[in-house]
Amino acid sequence: MTIDAEKAAARKYDYIVVGGGTAGCPLAATLSTKYSVLLLERGGSPYGVPEIENADAFGKPLDETDNYTSIAQTFISEEGVSNVRARVLGGGTAINAGFYSRAGSEYVRNVGWDEGLVEESYEWVEKQNAFKPYQLSPWSLAIRDGLLEAGVLPYNGYTLDHVDGTKISASTFDSKGKRHTAADLLRSANPDNIVVLLNATVSRILFNSPAQEAKPRASGVEFMDRHGRSYQAFLNETSSSSSSEVILTAGALGSPQLLLLSGIGPSEHLKEFNIPLVLDAPMVGQRVQDNPRASVNWLSHQFYNIQVVGILIASQNYIESLSTYVNGTLSFNKNNVYREVIFEKLAFPLSRGHLRLRTTDPRDNPSVRYNYYSNPLDLHRCMHGVRVIDKLLNSPSLHRFNANSTHDFNFTGQPLPKNMSDDAAVAQICRDTLNTVWHFHGGCEVGYVVNQKYQVNGVEGLRIVDASTFTNGPGTNPQATTMMLGRYVGMKMLQGWME
Repeated sequence: MTIDAEKAAARKYDYIVVGGGTAGCPLAATLSTKYSVLLLERGGSPYGVPEIENADAFGKPLDETDNYTSIAQTFISEEGVSNVRARVLGGGTAINAGFYSRAGSEYVRNVGWDEGLVEESYEWVEKQNAFKPYQLSPWSLAIRDGLLEAGVLPYNGYTLDHVDGTKISASTFDSKGKRHTAADLLRSANPDNIVVLLNATVSRILFNSPAQEAKPRASGVEFMDRHGRSYQAFLNETSSSSSSEVILTAGALGSPQLLLLSGIGPSEHLKEFNIPLVLDAPMVGQRVQDNPRASVNWLSHQFYNIQVVGILIASQNYIESLSTYVNGTLSFNKNNVYREVIFEKLAFPLSRGHLRLRTTDPRDNPSVRYNYYSNPLDLHRCMHGVRVIDKLLNSPSLHRFNANSTHDFNFTGQPLPKNMSDDAAVAQICRDTLNTVWHFHGGCEVGYVVNQKYQVNGVEGLRIVDASTFTNGPGTNPQATTMMLGRYVGMKMLQGWME
C-alpha cells in the first residue's frame, strides 16, 4: 500500500481498478497473478483501526462521519432515510456487521454464472475470511430457538448455504472478535504486479478519441490525492481488444456516479452539468434499490454478533438481530451501551428508484431516491415480516431470556402494536420504522448498462464489477457474494472470458 500518487501515476498498467472495496480487492488480487494492476482506493487503510477491527465497535464508524475523510460517508436518500457508504480499503466489509452467508443456488442459476467457478470462488474467499462461530451467544441461542418456535422452519444448523428456515452462518469476525475484510484478500496478490494507492479519489474515466464509427475506448483515469492535487494514470497501449481495461468497483453509488461524471449517462442530465457526452446511456443510475427494513430496538449493556438468520418461505423476508455501538470504550466492558435490534429485511423489493448527480465533485454524494414501498406488494410483505417478529418476541425462548413479557422490552423506538391483526397499524410500523440494512444495489445493472461479462455497453475497455450490477441483492447479506464476484470475474478474465 502507498499514498505516493506521483509515483503510482508514473507508470502504465494492464488494469486500473477503481475502488478497493468488497469486489475490488479480490478482483485486483486475482488479476495481479498475471497482469500489472493499479488499485485506487479513496479511503485509507483498515489495519490498526480499533473502530474497524473490534467486533463490539460495530456501528461507531457509521455514526462518526464527515464529508471527506471519515471511514464511512453518510448519504441521505431523497425520502430522508440515512445510509452510509464505505471510504476505506476493504469497502463495506470494513464497516458492516460481519455476517457471512452465500447467495441461493436459484439466484446463481438465474444470473447465469458458472456454478462450478462460483463454488471455487466462494471457497477461495472463505479460506481467508469466513469463520464458523466457536459457540453461540446466549442471545443467539434465544433468537435461534425463538425463530423455530415462531414457525421459521426447518432448522438447518450451521451452513453457508442459503436455505429456507432458521440457520447459523459464518462471520468475518474470527474467534477473538477481530474483523477480516476484503483487504485481507490482497495477500493473495502478486506484490510485483500490483500497486495499491490509498486516498486516491477518481474524478473521471479518460477515453481515447474514437475513429469514425468506432466506440470510445477507456485509456485511463484522472484522480486526486488527499490534498486535492490532480493526477492521471494510463493503461498500457495495446492493439488487442482483450487487454488493458479500466474496471469500476466503486460500489452501488460510486460506479454509476463515475460513469455520469465521465460522460456516460442520460444526455439531458449530463447537459445540466456541462459534462461532455461520451455516450448517451439512459439506464445509468436507473433501477436502483435498497432493501427496506422494519425493526424494534432497545438499549442494553451486552454486545452480540449476528450468528443466526431466519429465512422465510420462498426467501421473501429475512429475520435477523444485531447489536450496534452507542457509547463507551472500543473494547467491551459492562458499562458500554449498545442498541439491540430485531429486524426484518425485505428480500426482493419490487420498488425501484434512480440516482442522479448533485455536483461534479466526485467526493460529494449523488442524489438517490429508492422509492421505498412504492409498490404495494412490498408493504404487504413487510407486514408479514413484522408479524413474524411479533411471534419471535412472544416466543418462550425470548421470554425466558428477558424474564419479562414481550411488550415490557424497554423499546427506544416504536413498539409493535398490541393488536397484530390490525393491518393499518402493522403497515404503519413498516412506514414509521423504515430504515436501511446498507444493502443498496443497482444503477449499472446487467442487461441495461453492462453485458453478461460486466463490460459497459457502447464503449471499449471499461467494465463494472460490484453491487451496482445486481438486479436483486444476493442472499441474506451480500458481502459473501460480492467478494465471490470479484474473484469470479477475475478468474474468468484470466481464462480468456473476453474471447
